[in-house]
Amino acid sequence: MNRNTLLVIAVLAALGAGTALAATQADDATRSAARINPDKNNDGAIDRAEAAALPRLADKFDALDKNKDGKLTADERPQRGGMHGGRHGGKGAAFAKLDTNQDGKVSRAEAGADPKFAERFDKMDVNKDGVIDRTDREVRAKQHREERFAAADTDKDGKLSRAEFEAADSRRHHR
Repeated sequence: MNRNTLLVIAVLAALGAGTALAATQADDATRSAARINPDKNNDGAIDRAEAAALPRLADKFDALDKNKDGKLTADERPQRGGMHGGRHGGKGAAFAKLDTNQDGKVSRAEAGADPKFAERFDKMDVNKDGVIDRTDREVRAKQHREERFAAADTDKDGKLSRAEFEAADSRRHHR
């Protein structure tokens, strides 16, 4: 091969790598956009203006707003798992119910409405600021993931082998 042929191959390879990188970044941006939190003012509810950013939600807004207060609270919104319900038993709806002043936080006084929740309040208030909010729930969720990983990593090498993963998955499904 001569020098010009090698140069052309190198340029084509660089262009191909750049295109692949751009496609990967576009996929990451799309995934991030899919996880956008429509509650821009973090008041625990989505008003009509906030819903406008998500056309599918905006189209269903009136049907979802059961109490016709112009806001969608956690118990009115369609949920897809996680802290708001779905396969985890409606934890978000329970949280929203305890959050009587709708500030996105559950104080010790509000927690008193549910004896089991009140009993766990100190453990759930990770940053010890006297309220349980999104930050506490996210930190606690991370702790749970780390605990599950540590329990699954039986040889303690910091990696899950297929056998470790399948054993942990089997234990999880057979509780």
